Parts: sequence; structure tokens; C-alpha cells
Amino acid sequence: MTPEPPPRPSRAFRRYVQPLLWANRWPILLALVLVGISGGAAAMQNVFPKWLFSHVLQPAGLDLSERWWRLGQLVLIYLFLTAVLRMLFWHWGFRLFTRAREHIVFELRRRFFRHVNHLCLRFHGEHTSGELFSYLFGSPLRAVLDFFHHTTMNVPGSVVAVVSTMAVFLVWDRVLAAVLFATALFSVIMMLRARRRMQRIQSDFQAVEGWVSGRVADLLRGNKAVKLHAMEAQVARRFEEEADAIREKSYRRDVLSHVEWIKQEGLGYVCYAVLMAACTWRYLSGGIDLGVVAACLAAFAGLSGPIQGIFQSFALWGGAEAALARIGAVLDTETTTPDPRDARGEWPEGREIVFAGVTFGYDASRPVLADFSLRIPPGEKLALVGPSGAGKTTVTQLLLRLYDPQAGSIAIGGADLRSFSTAALRRYFGVVPQDPFFFNTTLRDNLRVARPEASDREILAACGQANALEFIGALPAGLDTRLGEGGANLSGGQRQRLAIARALLSDPRCFIFDEATSALDTLSEKLISSAVERVLDGRTAIFIAHRLDTARRCDRILVMESGRIVQEGPYAVLAEQPGLFRDLVRSRELRD
Repeated sequence: MTPEPPPRPSRAFRRYVQPLLWANRWPILLALVLVGISGGAAAMQNVFPKWLFSHVLQPAGLDLSERWWRLGQLVLIYLFLTAVLRMLFWHWGFRLFTRAREHIVFELRRRFFRHVNHLCLRFHGEHTSGELFSYLFGSPLRAVLDFFHHTTMNVPGSVVAVVSTMAVFLVWDRVLAAVLFATALFSVIMMLRARRRMQRIQSDFQAVEGWVSGRVADLLRGNKAVKLHAMEAQVARRFEEEADAIREKSYRRDVLSHVEWIKQEGLGYVCYAVLMAACTWRYLSGGIDLGVVAACLAAFAGLSGPIQGIFQSFALWGGAEAALARIGAVLDTETTTPDPRDARGEWPEGREIVFAGVTFGYDASRPVLADFSLRIPPGEKLALVGPSGAGKTTVTQLLLRLYDPQAGSIAIGGADLRSFSTAALRRYFGVVPQDPFFFNTTLRDNLRVARPEASDREILAACGQANALEFIGALPAGLDTRLGEGGANLSGGQRQRLAIARALLSDPRCFIFDEATSALDTLSEKLISSAVERVLDGRTAIFIAHRLDTARRCDRILVMESGRIVQEGPYAVLAEQPGLFRDLVRSRELRD
């Protein structure tokens, strides 16, 4: 399981949430005022039995019409407090805060998504897509959302209701006011203790949820492999194990949370018993009348809701703290391939690619490339060959600046790659991977990934160069055809030709091909090979060659082993020299 990030909720709140609250301060402030007024109205509503007893029911010498007149006045005041100050103001406050809340949530999601997209492959290798998705739409952000929503919509009114009630009873009877104050104080103390426990409970649950979300998302993405290998039963058992882990953690979270609620409610029962005894003592001693007794008991019952609301806010803050710590840990993560502060806007005239003494390892203690040097003149067709793990893909990943070397430098036209923005750098290259990825949207949108402003005419021209027009014309909706998740509605050859067309649209100066024909039938291979030859005129091209036929057509071949160049030269020369390349050629001949 991934290690739990260190709790830094206060820093995360100050850095990421507080500025958003400040940007929406006016609607939030107005919402707080309206909800506060609503809470004051609720406090007055709670003590109405005092006036009912003292002004309508108890006074002697009043005839029936006078009592009904006083009752009518009291009812009108009561309805004004409940319908206007209580309900209408609360609803206005709710509307204002809900709009501000959704702006804040949108901005948090936007920042999180942009930041995660900007982070390097090292980060994405350590965090699954399912885990990151849970940050955006799962319990971490939901915990923050629930806390702010509940706190803004309930706590101001609850605090005003409690304070107003205390103030009223301080005028009527100080002893009862002291008892009410003591009950509120004990409740707050228990809330503070419960908040710390709730923070630990929520942090534990969210860590497990993020881990399980990533595992389950991986199972769903691998559905095709599951079917190919008849793994349905095995995967179902694995899912049940992951779901059971969530079930157990969810059970523990809710039970422990409920224990905290029971403690708080139990305190309320004890306080109510003490208040009944205090009211009886004060009434029998002549300190208060029945109106105050009725108002005190009604007020305590009425205050249980606001006090519970304040307690719930403390409990929710425990979850919000844990969530902010997790969200803040991601937002504080720095990319290992940062853009320069003053990025170059123009590419230099020279296009020679130079690796100078490059050392790099995915794990710094085990370098994949060590003191690696290489020069690629403009327009050269270069093949990288060698056994698996030799470092061929690593060379192209460094060139695309998906990683930065630990030592040495990589330059194009004499300019270090780190002097360019990563977006500008990657537009310099057109990449055709061995297994291209396509989004579950239209063919047109998938091709426009390389150049969003491309017209249909330009798209079709690129598809023509990539030998893709024939099958596009046969699709049910042409460019508007949806490709399915990962391009599931396309064959391997069709995906490769579309990947070439997508790369062509960006008009790159250099192509990188991760053997585009290694898993295709003969016809598809010929179509793609002819498309590749057509588009490479005058451009630099780097091939990660799994098939030696691809290397045969290149100007130069680099033979790599254990992160080093062990041979280089044209195909005809290397095939005759003793060494790894000749061994590869002969083993291929034996297989054929």
C-alpha cells in the first residue's frame, strides 16, 4: 500500500483553500450574515413558551378576548420570525453559499487536474489513475466540500442561536444561564476531543480508499486481457478482496464515528436532567415563574440541534483535515522536469541532436544509461536495436524530456532541452508509439490532439499521407465515428496509421517510431512502411527497431546493450562484423 502522506492540513488550507475563500468572500460573508440572522430567529423561537405562559395563559384578570388578542399578536411575531427571518434568510444564504462553494470546488478540481497532468512520469508511476480520480471525485474532495457546506450553512446560525439563548436567560435568571453555559462548554470540550479522533479515522479510511480505487480501476482497464486469459473468476475474487477491505474500513469508520455521536448525545441527556433539577429548584424557591421553566426546557431541546450541528462541524473537520493533507501532498509535489522561467520561444537553426555524457536511471542507484554520448545529424534515419532492457526506449524518453538525466546534457541545435518549455519541445517531435492510445471520442478529436485548430481538409490530407483514407471512408460516420475506449473499434494497423496521421498534423521536425509494424499482418505492415517512407523526406527519424527489416532501411544503426552503444554503422557493415548485431541477424534468420 502507498505510504500515508504527512498531515499538513493547515498549510494546505492556507495555500490552496484560503485564497479561494477570499476570492468568494462577499457572497460567503453575506451568506454568513443571513444564516446568522436565521439562527437568532431560531433562538427567539425556542423561548416563545415564556411569553405564551407569561402574557397569555398565566396573567389573572384577562377576559377571553384579551387573551386571544395577545395570542394573535404572539402568533404573528412567531410567524414573522419563522417564515421570514428563519426560513427565507436561511434559503437566501443557502443559495449564495452553494454558488460560491461550487466555484471553489471547480477551482480545486481544475488546479488539481492541471497540476497532476503537468507532473512527470515518476509521479504517475507511483500513483494509479484510479487513486488520482478518487481525489477529484471521491471522498477526499467530498470531505472538504461537506465540511465547508455544513459549517457555513449551520454553524453561524447555531452559534448565534446558542449565544442569543444564553443572553436571554442571563436576563431572566443567571443560575439557569450558568447551567446552560456549562452544558454548552462540556459539549465543546467533547467536540474538540472527538475531532482529533475523527481526523485519524478519516485519514485511515481515505488512504485505503485511494489504494483500492487504483486497484479496481486497473482491473476494469484490463478487461480485454481478463477475457483473453479466462481470468473472470480470478479477477472477481480479487475485486471481492478489495471491496471487502473497503467494507471493513467503512464499517470501522462509521462505528467509531457513531460512538462519538453517542457520547455527545449521552452528555445531552445528563445535562437535560441537571437542567430539570435546576428549574424545579429555582421555581420552588420563587426565583422564576412557570413561563421561564417552560422556556428553559424548550430552549434546551431547541439548542440540541445547533449544538449537534456544531459538533458535526468538528467531526467533519476531522475528515477535511485528512483530505486536505492528502490533496495538499499532491499539489505540493514538484515535477522533476520543470519548465524554465524564461523558456526559449524560437528553435535554433541547427537541428543536430547531441547526448553528451548522459547518465540516467529510473532508480538513481541503478543507472540505465551511464556516460552515454550520441550525435544525430539533421535528416538522419537512425535505428536503435538491442535486447530488451538495453535502454533504447529510455533514449527517446529523455529526448522527449519525460525525464531529465541525473548527469550530462541533451541538446538540439546547440540549445539544451531544459531551456525550452516541455510543450514546445514535444511539438518538435512526432511520436508514433508501438501501441498508440486513443480517447473514447470521435476520430476527428483524436487526430486533433496534435493540433486542435486543424481543419478537416488538413486532417484528411494527413490521413492520405498515412494511407488511412481508405478505411476512414468505410467507417459509418467518417471523421465523426467514435473510436471506443483505447481505440477498441479499430484494428492494430488502423491505429498505427492514425497515429502516423496524428503525428503528421503537428508538422514535426523529427519523428520517433517505436516499431510501428512489429505486431501487424503483412498487408498492414506494407501500408504503414510506405506511409513512413513518404513522410520522412527531409526529416530526422529515430526508430526503436524490433524488426531488423526496419533497421535495414536506416542510414545508421546503433546497437545497444546494458545502456551502452556496443556497435554502430549501416546494416550491411554490421551484419558482416562479429558482434551482437550479427548474432541478432542470424537468430532472426533461424526463426524465419
